[in-house]
Amino acid sequence: MIKDSRLRVLFLTLYPETMPSSRLRVYQYLPYLEEFGIEATVCPAVPEPLFSRLYYSSSKWMYLLYYAAEIPANIGRIFKSRRFDLVFIQKGILSMNLRGFDRLLEWANPRFVFDLDDAVFGKNIVELPWLLSGVFQDIDQTKKISSRAQAVIVGNNYLRELALEHNKNVSLIPTPVDTNRFCRQGRRQEKGEREIVIGWIGLGGTFTVHFLPILEVLRKVAHRYPIRLKIITRPGKDGLALENVPFDLVPWSYDTEVAEMEDFDIGIMPLPNDEWARGKCGLKLLQYMSMGIPSVASNVGMNSEIIDEGIDGFLASTPAEWTEKLSRLIEDAGLRARMGEAARVKVVENYSLEKMAPRFAEVLEQAGSYETIHAS
Repeated sequence: MIKDSRLRVLFLTLYPETMPSSRLRVYQYLPYLEEFGIEATVCPAVPEPLFSRLYYSSSKWMYLLYYAAEIPANIGRIFKSRRFDLVFIQKGILSMNLRGFDRLLEWANPRFVFDLDDAVFGKNIVELPWLLSGVFQDIDQTKKISSRAQAVIVGNNYLRELALEHNKNVSLIPTPVDTNRFCRQGRRQEKGEREIVIGWIGLGGTFTVHFLPILEVLRKVAHRYPIRLKIITRPGKDGLALENVPFDLVPWSYDTEVAEMEDFDIGIMPLPNDEWARGKCGLKLLQYMSMGIPSVASNVGMNSEIIDEGIDGFLASTPAEWTEKLSRLIEDAGLRARMGEAARVKVVENYSLEKMAPRFAEVLEQAGSYETIHAS
């Protein structure tokens, strides 16, 4: 641990605190880093309120303006990095992976840590919508940043294996859950027959793709049982389409998300079985579990590592499995209670913010020490 002086770290987040990946991979650690003697400064690629005004606009021109706004902002924060002992890059320097920005950062401050919670190796985080995108974008920038970093932090084992191809100093730190915040305050009482609430929380832009594998399952279950789907989201640009399934759409808010999740009897995390999904870090599943909510999740990626089948959740690979496991939880209140209790214990013991914060601080301190040897 660094004792002689405070380690000054500049966190270059891809988004402001309102976006889950930046909030959960960086911002929620800040109070703990202070306790470990780390002086943290955070600079998002585009700060609020400009981010929300541009990023969530329905106008494609405003959306493009957002990516244009990243360029001067990032030049400024890269030059700012020269005043810090260590730089922390969250997911990427810019969404567009513009050529040369990795070299510019390395020139300004070669001592940096790279954090990944998505499978962005060999691809751009955002593809520019014009024919010359290949001229301006560097599809290998993630690999290059990984190879030059003092250390790489990843959110699951799938990403760890990918990162190890480019850097030997890779630390696995799952996206943690603040279990003091995500907990039941006053769970609804089971009083006779009522609708069973099946819940999902996430960004609206991912809703349609993630739900495609189980749309027919939900229709079948809704026909058989008195259920209601509750969706907590910030609506995306692709809209929501759920025919013959009763559902409530609730706007996501940091201040209300936990209270809204109190209604969930069952949480679901459907995913397609592809490379992008295998890179996901199971956050919504961990949030359900922290709340003591029994869950059914696709048997994909980190979901398979988190859940002990039949003990603290269910995994499903086929529509038949989804139907069978949702039905078991709908029909058996005792099973829901037992599974939810076990899920809560697992998250507190293995995935809580209090457990992950010391590991996170240790990686930063080792990367910022003079003894650290470049890992590439």
